[in-house]
Amino acid sequence: MRKKIKTNKIYETITEALNNVENTIPRVISETYTFKGRKSPNILEKVIASVTKEGDVILDPFMGSGTTLIASQKINRKFIGIELDNYTYSIDKTLFEHIDINSLEKNFRLIKDNIKDQIMLLYETRCCGEKNYIKKVLFDPQNGKEGYFNPIPNREIRQGRNIKLIKKCPICNSKDKFFEDFDWKKIQEINNIDTSKFPTDLYLVNSRINITASTGAHKYEAIFTHRNKVALLMLQKEITKLIPSREKEFLQQVLVSVLSLARIAMYGSSTDILYHVVNESAQDMNVWELFESKYKKFCRFQEEYSYALTDNFCNGNNYFVVNDDYYRYLNTHPEIIVDAIITDFPYTDQVPYLERNQMFRIWLNHFDDNKKQFILTKDMLDKELVVTNAIERKEKNLKNYYHDIDKMFATFYKHLPDNRPVIIFTKLGKLKYFNVFAKIVDYARKNGFEYTFRIGVEKNDPTLRKQSAYKNTLINEVIIGFEKLPNNKRYFYIGDINYETKIVDDIYKQIKKMKDLPYTITGAVNKIKKELNLMGIHYNEVIQRKIIDIIKDNFYIGDNQEIQLDKKRLYLDQEDEDTLFKKLYELVPFYISNLLNKKGKFVLEDLYVELIDELSDGNNKTLYSLLNDDNNIKEIDELVANKTDISGKYYIKKELPKDFNKNAIDIATMDPYEFENLCKILLEHEGFVDVHRKGGSGDLGVDIVAKFFNGNSSEMWLIQCKRWVSNVDATPIQRLIAERERLGANRIACYTTSGYSKDAKKIAKMQNVDLIDGKDLIIMLNRHFEGKYYNSNLQ
Repeated sequence: MRKKIKTNKIYETITEALNNVENTIPRVISETYTFKGRKSPNILEKVIASVTKEGDVILDPFMGSGTTLIASQKINRKFIGIELDNYTYSIDKTLFEHIDINSLEKNFRLIKDNIKDQIMLLYETRCCGEKNYIKKVLFDPQNGKEGYFNPIPNREIRQGRNIKLIKKCPICNSKDKFFEDFDWKKIQEINNIDTSKFPTDLYLVNSRINITASTGAHKYEAIFTHRNKVALLMLQKEITKLIPSREKEFLQQVLVSVLSLARIAMYGSSTDILYHVVNESAQDMNVWELFESKYKKFCRFQEEYSYALTDNFCNGNNYFVVNDDYYRYLNTHPEIIVDAIITDFPYTDQVPYLERNQMFRIWLNHFDDNKKQFILTKDMLDKELVVTNAIERKEKNLKNYYHDIDKMFATFYKHLPDNRPVIIFTKLGKLKYFNVFAKIVDYARKNGFEYTFRIGVEKNDPTLRKQSAYKNTLINEVIIGFEKLPNNKRYFYIGDINYETKIVDDIYKQIKKMKDLPYTITGAVNKIKKELNLMGIHYNEVIQRKIIDIIKDNFYIGDNQEIQLDKKRLYLDQEDEDTLFKKLYELVPFYISNLLNKKGKFVLEDLYVELIDELSDGNNKTLYSLLNDDNNIKEIDELVANKTDISGKYYIKKELPKDFNKNAIDIATMDPYEFENLCKILLEHEGFVDVHRKGGSGDLGVDIVAKFFNGNSSEMWLIQCKRWVSNVDATPIQRLIAERERLGANRIACYTTSGYSKDAKKIAKMQNVDLIDGKDLIIMLNRHFEGKYYNSNLQ
């Protein structure tokens, strides 16, 4: 039931722009931030350029790591960012504001001169009697001393050598060594150093991110070794001594980002799993090495994205970013109008980063000059769009999530001009995510948007998606587009109910009920008018035009304004799954042809996305269910293989025999109406007169009525047209026979691109039905249009 937006060419523009663009997060971003942003600046840049022009204003209401800001600045767009999380906002501000490089370097050298040697002393070791320093130690925390001397083997421990060194040993030329008595004594000495100033706060419990009281993970200090506590406090003490400045804030954020790797972590891990209490196969890293490395990465970030830096993060010339709830901020600033909204918002049960960032926020609350600004407030927790089972946020369930999505699109509508886009980056995977996605589309429509496209982008190459079953293909990142509809084009909702769905359902039932009697637009409109009046809804010309548009968008309208079922769509809410799959299967060649005409090549995911978006508009679970059935998938895959050739990882147009016209049209991939028109033209060339398409349900009735003069007598013919892949069975033949009796026709025939089942042939022979199969049809077409048509069902 998608709105037909004639001006929307965004899908084609973005798809072309993304050709061969790698969807990667640059290392300078992933190694700087303590969380990985979902959006690639490369992809964002192409998307923004496709939907806006230079000087336009981009809004990201859930800014996160700032990649939308980076992309918008590179191509000269204005930008407004809103970020709820005070910690995320603070690190963004630090990274995107200009700093005095000389002052920063001076402060770093001061810290280095004052404290490096003392911290390195904590990690001093011996290898072959020579002094060296630990870069990393691999151990089993729960096994005490034994866990250091004889840790459980893993791929990082070479022949029991579980200490990685800062530099190669000059004697054995190795960069790893065994844990020895010297190392154990060093740990015992360090354990006597006071760490009472190390935070001992309790986290908000959230099992989704491994913060559980049963494991002790809810205790701040639980996942740090005593040595690393000492080292972190020593570093913090030196930073605290610095004079307040942007440069001090920069170094403070560097230290905070070190926390994610300075904890006891699973060996070989990164910053993804912050709160997991590791009992074995753990790693403990040198805090100074981490700090110096992070410092260089922070500096490299500013060098790489110098074009995005500003003197005033909150009120710059090209952009500004606010630390607030998007809903509160936008609704108190109605004057803000933007040209595009481009963002990613939390998608159901993904990790809530307000709770994920507790490690960093708590540290800042203890040691930063502006401690109070990092408090995790109840207001922040209430405002986050998320589904979570966290004890503190029981109300954050799916029902409330949908309510928040409803509010979100209602807010977006106020701040966009007509026909402007909302583009969302997210990740779809399991069926439950598609079901939530369907609800998101529904709330977008309720609030005046139309769902316009979905583009899948693989992490390495968006053009090379896996050729596998549907349920395995859509696990990658996707870009989802919506467009703001003008007020007079909005979907017809009554409360939360999409009344357009009810109209389609009622008309479908009425057509089936009336069978062969015409059901006209006038009759349908009058019936709906009475229903609305009974509901107390004021009926006017605007509503009437909307109802007529709904009917025309969802049904085929005959020459006499009679409403027919559209043969190019599936009525997913009305028909059983067996019938739906049969119809879907017969439509697949048509969509294969569309893809080949548009792209010249495709992979299976392209086909499945095309089917989902065109047939269900992303707003129905039934088609997802059909395409998650392995048997259905197998049949579709076999059909694709029969209709195409393979070139590398792509399906391409099937090569025709050398004696075929290369421009010949494949009748097996026509849409049902194109095929009916072709049959109409063929009949006229075969000598039939008064050939016209017949009104009716458009389902299994008669498609064409014609006359044929046999001598001096006139014969009335009824013709059924089946552009099918599978054999036509007995059911439509029986319907055709019934129509002959009802209408008093002289002859009946069925034309198909395929063949006929044994039962169909048997009944046709008994009842004198002319059967024209795919071979016969091509012979007839070649008689009048030599070489213009071919039938891939016969190849």
